[in-house]
This record gives sequence, structure tokens and C-alpha cells, in this order.
Amino acid sequence: MPTESAPTAMLFSVLVFVVAPIVLLALRRRGAMGLPGTLGIFLAYLVIPGLLAWRGVISRYDPLPAPALLLLLAVTLLTVAILLSPVGARLAAGLALGAVVAFQAFRIPVELLLHRMYTDGTVPVQMTYTGRNFDVVTGVSGLVLGLWLLSGRSVPRGVIWGWNILGLALLANIVSIAVLSTPVPFRRFLESPPHTLPSTFPYIWLPSFLVQVALGSHLLVFRQLRRGAQETAGPGTRSRPITVDGPA
Repeated sequence: MPTESAPTAMLFSVLVFVVAPIVLLALRRRGAMGLPGTLGIFLAYLVIPGLLAWRGVISRYDPLPAPALLLLLAVTLLTVAILLSPVGARLAAGLALGAVVAFQAFRIPVELLLHRMYTDGTVPVQMTYTGRNFDVVTGVSGLVLGLWLLSGRSVPRGVIWGWNILGLALLANIVSIAVLSTPVPFRRFLESPPHTLPSTFPYIWLPSFLVQVALGSHLLVFRQLRRGAQETAGPGTRSRPITVDGPA
């Protein structure tokens, strides 16, 4: 693997440890999750993946199954389970929709760092916005839409649904590209270098934590939209623009 850039690794770690406290506060919001559960979340998404990557335990990609990909599948299933659980319901009730949407702006610095890694020679071009990664669109549009919602102005519910579906599709796109760029037997993107971030410290935190935060945020928006629709539903009720985000 090409030599890693220490400044890039430092900037990436700073981003992770800026996002992590925000997620911590969200999980503790209105008692959505107790302290033991919150600590367990950070153990599962940050500590365990970080230690495994640091010690080189998950660096094998061939033969299958690749330990790094199994780990990421496990944390993804955990993310879905959490957001579909009562914890997800409490988060949907306790967080402002506009704040959740705007929070997806963290994907902007992620994309800038991925491009920096490309120029460092540590990720292939298809992982960046100059290649096949369009995730920055979600970050920029989420910031604009989220601030619009937080301002109290009305936004048609269909616009938020459309934005969330597009953002989730773009996330699925880059995750698929990332998997198919790893040095597994079914690798499809052969541009050098191979994508080994899922087994490299500290970059393991990109798929094990930051991608999970993006996925969880999209699932949370779906829950909030569904919750809002249920609250306003009734005989003869028509779809209305969203003007109130929920508890601040």
C-alpha cells in the first residue's frame, strides 16, 4: 500500500472526533439511549474496529470471507437494528428534522479528505468526486435543506422524501464502489491502488463509523417523516408542507 500521509490521517481523525460527540449528544437526547448503551455503541463502531485495524487482524481480503467486510456488514446490520428499534423512535421524537438533515453536511469534509487521499495515492480515483463518488451532493444539499427547515419555512414533504431517497442511493453507490474496489476475488474496479481503508487504521472509521452515521441519519429522517405523517393523518387530510421540525 502507498505511504500514508500523516497530515491526512490527522485531519481524518479530527473529523471523526468532531462527529462522535455530536452523535453522543443525539443518543442522549431526551433519554433516547442510556449511558451504558451509548458507550456500547462507541465500543462497537469505534473502539473494536480501530483496535482490529491497528493490530492488522482484518487485513486479509483473499480468500473470502474478508474479515474487514464481515465486520462492516455486522455494524451496518447493527445500525439498521438500532434505528428500527424503540431507540430510533425516541430519536425521531427528540431531534429536530432540520438538524438531522443539516447534519449530513459532515459528508462534505469526508469527500474533501477522500480526494486528498487520492492525491496522496492511498485510494483509487473512483472513490472521489472526480470519479464515481457523488456523495458531496448529499452533503451540500442537506446543509441547504436543513437550514431551510430550521428557519421555520415550509418545505413540501415530497421534497424531503426525494432528498432522503437520493442521499441514500448515493450512499449505496459509493459503498458498492468501495467494496468492489477492495482486493477481493470479485474486485471490479482495477484502478490502482486497491481500496484497503476498511482494514487500515485510522481509516477503518470511515466505513465503520462515518458511513454508519450517514446511513443512520437517512433512516432517522424516514422515521421522522413517517411519524409526522401519522400525527397529521386523519379523514380527508391532505399532504401538507413541513414547517415545524419537532423539539429543539
